[in-house]
Amino acid sequence: MGLFDFFSRGVKSKSKNESHPRCDHYSFAHVVLRKAAFENPTECVTSLAATDGKEYLSDLWNKVVETCKQHNQPIELTLDDILIHKLRVGPFPCTILEMPAPRFATEAFFVALVLTVDITDQSQNIPDGSVRFLTLENGEPNEEEVQTVIGEWSAEGNHSNLGPGTYPELSEFVTRITDVISQPSLPE
Repeated sequence: MGLFDFFSRGVKSKSKNESHPRCDHYSFAHVVLRKAAFENPTECVTSLAATDGKEYLSDLWNKVVETCKQHNQPIELTLDDILIHKLRVGPFPCTILEMPAPRFATEAFFVALVLTVDITDQSQNIPDGSVRFLTLENGEPNEEEVQTVIGEWSAEGNHSNLGPGTYPELSEFVTRITDVISQPSLPE
C-alpha cells in the first residue's frame, strides 16, 4: 500500500506505536519535489538556487497543499519552514532543502538535488544535465539517539536505502552525499 493509498482511506485511529508521516512533509520531499527535479533537472535546481527561489518553491508547495486537501490531511508546514542551501558537491551544483524536524520515520531532514553537470567543464551542456535526488530521512524511532537513513530516489519513484545516515546536520550530510555522488547513480 502506498502513502497516498493510506491517505485516501483516512486515518481512523492509530495505536501508540504506529506512526505515519505527515502528508505535507512527506509529499513535498518525496513526491512533488522529486517529480519536478526529474522532469526538468536544470530548471528545478537553478530555480531553487536563484535569489527568488521561494517563488518556485511556492508553486511546488501549492501542489502539496492541493494533494493533502484531496486526501483530507492537515497542512502543518509553511514555506517559511523550508530552508534552501546553495552549494557545490565536488564540481556539481547542488541545492539542499532543509525540512522542519521530522516527527515520524521516512520524513526527511534534508533533500539534496545534485545536478550532475561539471560546471568547471565548459564543454558540457548544462540544459542536458541529469539530477541525483538524495534524502536524509528519519529512521525508526530510538529514544537514545537520532537514527537516520540516506535514501536515493529515481525518476520512476523507486527508492533505494543507501544505509545509515549522518547526524542531521548540514555539513555532515554534505560530506556524506559527496561520497555517494562519487558512486554510480541508480539505474533508471
